[in-house]
Amino acid sequence: MSAPEPTLSRHTSVTGTAVSRWVAGWVVLTGLTLLVTAGATKGLDRSTLGWFTVLDRPGTVHLAWRTFVMGGQFWLVGTAVVVVAAARSWQWRSWRPFLVGTVAVVCLDVLLLTSKPLIGRTSPHSGLNEVLAGGSSYPSGHTANATLCLALLAVLLTSTYRLRALVVAALMAAGVGICNLVLGYHWLSEVVAGWMLGALVVTAAASQLQRPPVSGSRSARA
Repeated sequence: MSAPEPTLSRHTSVTGTAVSRWVAGWVVLTGLTLLVTAGATKGLDRSTLGWFTVLDRPGTVHLAWRTFVMGGQFWLVGTAVVVVAAARSWQWRSWRPFLVGTVAVVCLDVLLLTSKPLIGRTSPHSGLNEVLAGGSSYPSGHTANATLCLALLAVLLTSTYRLRALVVAALMAAGVGICNLVLGYHWLSEVVAGWMLGALVVTAAASQLQRPPVSGSRSARA
């Protein structure tokens, strides 16, 4: 009938596919969490850790790993997201960026704070390789924070070169996860879960930022 209908149909189809993939991601993360809780990943975690820790060296190399891993420090990258989101809200004359950025950071922190004690995974530095043992290592908070916050900063700060910025953010988040392994802070399963959790939260947040600003607000500009 009218021209807009096919466009609306395609948009609905794309949105439905994105939601399906997002739900599938949560299913996979839940499955991984169940395997970790059951102790099924302990052998793999133990055998793979040495592949990474061998890369650590005293002195400058160790300092470099320690510095780069700070890219997942909650109070560092989380604060950066809130500040940049607030600046975008002022520029756009819309509360949306600030609310989305703040809610995303808070939601991730709540998920981490509630899931860590429930799983009770011990860290490599504890000298133990156990679950439900009072640990707080699963999932990796630094990795999840880096994945969420660096990607969210890329979305907030760019428009024309957003894809390139997201690629850089993804590489940096991958680097933070690897740093956690090299320094022996986390097991492999914890880092993978951190990547997944951060990606799922930022996917939801980015979808809200892509919506047009509310009536009366200025259009987004990079």
